Amino acid sequence: MITIANPEKYRAGLYERLSNENIEAGNGEVIETREDEQESGSISTQKLFLRNFCKENGIYVYDDYTDDGFSGASFDRPDFNRMIQDIENKKINLIIVKDLSRFGRLSSKISYYLEEYFAEKGVRFIAVTDNIDTGSIETSEDIVQFKAFFNEWFLRDTSRKVRNGKKTRAKEGKVMVTYPTYRL
Repeated sequence: MITIANPEKYRAGLYERLSNENIEAGNGEVIETREDEQESGSISTQKLFLRNFCKENGIYVYDDYTDDGFSGASFDRPDFNRMIQDIENKKINLIIVKDLSRFGRLSSKISYYLEEYFAEKGVRFIAVTDNIDTGSIETSEDIVQFKAFFNEWFLRDTSRKVRNGKKTRAKEGKVMVTYPTYRL
């Protein structure tokens, strides 16, 4: 359970992300999938969830940062970059996400932001459903690393499975295009 002492000292940025039906593999290749996004819900559901969390804890929300249709395999996302700029400009000092996978899926980048960048900038980070709070001594770096590793593994495992499925369909001579051509 995450508790916020002195909520009045925070200006929160709420970050939501959904990658739709595409995943970007670590090598930059974009592949189609129905990834885990089905269980995480829509952007509007994430926003409602985060707004309710802030209301219950008396946290002022500065802005929402929403990257709809962007893979967690890359941290070069428009609203993520805008959020970083607002941190640099000292407009926000708290980042709240539904869960760590909404923030991103590359464990090295997650470690960088949570352990270095946010600490250096005085930014607290909360992943509500994962019970991760960098402002709490109960949040262990080990559990953050494990969850980040698992999220990255899931991305790569799904990528591998989709590639294998495509190879199997191609060997069987099945249609490999999203939209079949039509002849008149």
